[in-house]
Amino acid sequence: MVNSAAGALILHGFTSTTASMQPVADAVRQAGYEVEMPLLPGHGTRWEELALTRADDLFAEVDAAYGRLASRCQTVVPIGLSMGGALALWAAASWGSDGVAAINPGLRLTPGLGLIARLLATVRPSVASIAGDIANPEVTEEAYGRTPVRAVAELNEVFRRTRAVLPYLECPVLLLRSARDNVVGSASAQLLTRSVPKGQIQEVILRRSQHVATLDYDAELLQRRIIRFIGEVSASPAG
Repeated sequence: MVNSAAGALILHGFTSTTASMQPVADAVRQAGYEVEMPLLPGHGTRWEELALTRADDLFAEVDAAYGRLASRCQTVVPIGLSMGGALALWAAASWGSDGVAAINPGLRLTPGLGLIARLLATVRPSVASIAGDIANPEVTEEAYGRTPVRAVAELNEVFRRTRAVLPYLECPVLLLRSARDNVVGSASAQLLTRSVPKGQIQEVILRRSQHVATLDYDAELLQRRIIRFIGEVSASPAG
């Protein structure tokens, strides 16, 4: 039976699809919670469509999805991977969530990369794929085979806006971080832990997984910690 008192807004990463978050969604539903898992604009079709997608489009879809879930649930916990982690943090700060879970969140590109991407896009529309950073060789990520350069500039804007709202994030944060991440590294996680009071963050190190930890060796551990976290924040007086 669904517990309409709590639900999870589940957000996938840059160039990927909801398939990367499906195991999390399934586990959350099985635990009795509601789920809203949008396919973000520009994703799940062709990389050329993502090249035309703006940061505003991404934020608008996340905002609408949060609203749909909030209409059904008293407590909404945004959960996101990579870019989805940044969007989850933004949603939690913007809506005043009772908790948020970020899995290998991206919060900052290499300095100057956003501007370079904006300039380079006119002469080099795409570069190699960033997808598939998974330790388990038997698993693949459903994602674009090319990365649209113009979209990298928009990704930089997503990160910028998320960093701007981190001081307003007052809820508990579950940070699930892979020991080895070849996509975002450790800089973004360090930025998050510096921006949020120490007692506000629960940090879990995923020692056997790489960036797409939701599909990797630590997937079951990740799911257990997320379900426990939803239960904790939904049972708290604030929830």
